[in-house]
Amino acid sequence: MIAKTKGIVLRSVKYGETSLVVTIFTELFGLQSYLVNGVRMASKKGSSKASFFQPAAILELVAYHNEFNKLQRLREYKWDYLYQHILSDVHKNA
Repeated sequence: MIAKTKGIVLRSVKYGETSLVVTIFTELFGLQSYLVNGVRMASKKGSSKASFFQPAAILELVAYHNEFNKLQRLREYKWDYLYQHILSDVHKNA
C-alpha cells in the first residue's frame, strides 16, 4: 500500500555505502523504520540527499507501507517545514 504522510526524523544510521536506515515518527503509522537507498551518493551538483534525514527534520513522505514488515521503504520525500536558524543558534540547539 502506498501512503502519503508527514513525519519527524528521530535518528538515522548508515547502512552500506550509500543507504540509510531512518527512524521516523509519522502521523499515520506512529514510529516506523525506513530504508532509504542511494541518499549518501554525491550528485553531479555536489549535494547529498542525506541532509533530508537529519534529526528533527519535518518531512512529507510517500511510503510503501506493509504491516508485516518492520523495515519500510520510502518512495518520495521532501521538506514539509524547513528550519532557518535552529542548527546555527546555540541556545535553540541545546
